[in-house]
Amino acid sequence: MAGKTFINNRDNDLSEGLKQLASYLNIPTGVIQAFKSECFIRHYNKGQIIYYSSDQPTYVYLLLDGIVLRETINEDGDAYRKLNKAQVLFPLNHLFRKMELNEMCTAITPCNVIGIPKDMLEYLCKNHDDIFVTLFEKLNNELELLMEYNMALTTKLARERIEKVLYYLCHAIGCDHDEFYEINHIMTIQLLSDLAGISRETTGHIVHELKEEKKLIKNGKNWMIIK
Repeated sequence: MAGKTFINNRDNDLSEGLKQLASYLNIPTGVIQAFKSECFIRHYNKGQIIYYSSDQPTYVYLLLDGIVLRETINEDGDAYRKLNKAQVLFPLNHLFRKMELNEMCTAITPCNVIGIPKDMLEYLCKNHDDIFVTLFEKLNNELELLMEYNMALTTKLARERIEKVLYYLCHAIGCDHDEFYEINHIMTIQLLSDLAGISRETTGHIVHELKEEKKLIKNGKNWMIIK
């Protein structure tokens, strides 16, 4: 695990983290209290690496607050990027698998996470059907988001691709305000360019067009996308 972090293992913080984990798993807190000593709370500053591993992961992480960027890197060095917001468990797709991870996870805002031993969560899944069903549903939701992102990336026209990637981001990390979505704290032309696989210059022109058409309102790194 890379990067020095501020570790906060005070009982009240860890207990609060376990409450959020229990809520995420839709189970009573008492079910996981017995494993408290095996879990930890960590704070990461913006830009810090939460993990980088090509080995079999030993922990899974529940993001308590903040936003992270996860990059899966293949043998050719190509990166597949995805963003997660608070109340997401990752890497969820690695439960019950013995394969290498090849993923880097970076905090792009200040973050707090609770780390849970992977084998502990697998044990709980095997002994509590409701936990397994909950995680299966959440994994399906994650796969649906990834499908939306993949479909956006196959769009040939640059403008349409940017629009679809923006809507993917709205669904993945945005806040729904009925008539518009809001993405706070992180959005930049460069990030959108990287996620869409389109040059920064072209991305900038398209964002300018969307602003002119009142489809996007940009205030620094806070963006509002009209439905």
